[in-house]
Amino acid sequence: MKKFFGLLALIVALNFSAVEASLESVTDNAGILKPTEVELLNQMIAEVEQTHKIKIGVVFVKSLEGRNIVKAADDLLDQNFNNGMNGSILLLVDMSGRKYEISTNSRMSERITNSDGISFLKEKFKSSLSAGNYFVAVNNFVDGVGELMTYYETNGKAYGNQNLTGFDQTSAGIDPVTAVLAVVMAIFFGVMIRSSLIGSMSNVHHAMEATDYLKRNTVKFTEKRDTFLFKNVKRRMRSGGGKRGGGGHGGGHGGGGGSF
Repeated sequence: MKKFFGLLALIVALNFSAVEASLESVTDNAGILKPTEVELLNQMIAEVEQTHKIKIGVVFVKSLEGRNIVKAADDLLDQNFNNGMNGSILLLVDMSGRKYEISTNSRMSERITNSDGISFLKEKFKSSLSAGNYFVAVNNFVDGVGELMTYYETNGKAYGNQNLTGFDQTSAGIDPVTAVLAVVMAIFFGVMIRSSLIGSMSNVHHAMEATDYLKRNTVKFTEKRDTFLFKNVKRRMRSGGGKRGGGGHGGGHGGGGGSF
């Protein structure tokens, strides 16, 4: 009996390994994409992979059957898509749990960061994924990976805290020094024009003291004294403070995920 169960476990393991080894760039184990859509997406991915020397994987599954999606995505990346010269990235979608996870290896994490880069990708495909437009979602994901790789290759650094359109400030025609000078010059000319207009008005003039606005001998002060009336003092307990810390996705992988 032990030999029987051992043989059965071996057969299952071999079948599972064969399935994983046969994964294409887009693998639809959930049956949500048309064959023609899978073919078009594979062609698109092949072009992006060849252009940037990377590896991209997209896997849809019906259910992970309780398995941790982060661990599952990392394992799939390591076993099937970890051979990109400039990095590898995988999008795993669990249809039953309505969750997704993006996994990147260490080389790709240098080009698509876990913060700004992954957030940019989520904005590209999450809305289509939530709406059930799975072909469009994958298309936008792959397109976003291409944009981020182009940004890295153009600027020599990963995308972060900047608008991807135009890539940088100089290409958008924005010079910080010129902008500051323009503001200073605008303030200077504004003051000059205002002073000129005020000076040209016959019924307006500057006064050196407040009493100059009064007619002479119309107001007389008989006593000079400051009288202190009262003061209000409010005391409030000072609230205490604390420190918070956090962790991150460890190991040699990066990425991020969420629900849709």
